[in-house]
Amino acid sequence: MSMIDAQYLEWFNEQFDYADTLTWCTTTSLHDVLAAYDMQAEHAQPGHLDDLYEFRLFAGRLVHGTLVVQPNGCPTREALLALAQHGPCLSVQWSDTAPPGVTYLDKGQVIAFFDPFHREFHPVPDYASVERWIAATPAGQGMWDEDWALATIITAEALFQGAVDEEWVQATHTAVPEDE
Repeated sequence: MSMIDAQYLEWFNEQFDYADTLTWCTTTSLHDVLAAYDMQAEHAQPGHLDDLYEFRLFAGRLVHGTLVVQPNGCPTREALLALAQHGPCLSVQWSDTAPPGVTYLDKGQVIAFFDPFHREFHPVPDYASVERWIAATPAGQGMWDEDWALATIITAEALFQGAVDEEWVQATHTAVPEDE
């Protein structure tokens, strides 16, 4: 696992600067990912992260799961629930077109959803449950209070036992072109 600190976060942000949403899913096949997003396997093609802006969806295996990247938009609730049928799923979204949000699902249900800037604003299922989930994450309450982006990465990499590194960034993964 990589050293997770402010320098890693800066590098990570540079790699995913075109992303609106990152979703880590355990034990999810690429076929399951495409099905959850209602995309046909025949539209999938090899792709590289450097070309993210050309894709509607980008997904790559990451140790015990898959990292799904959406350059434009956010996953629907139905897509996240479908991915969570296969195991835990952590999704973080931020964009100019959708409000920021962190969603953690397991066993096909939402365990926690919150706005990372204002956790008290419409948390699911409720504020106390979200705070309990945050306190129990590998990042812990203090990190979520201090730097939610870093806390998300720490939590994702610990839960899904894999770190995004230079090798992952340079590798060929699965992509669906924007026009499909």
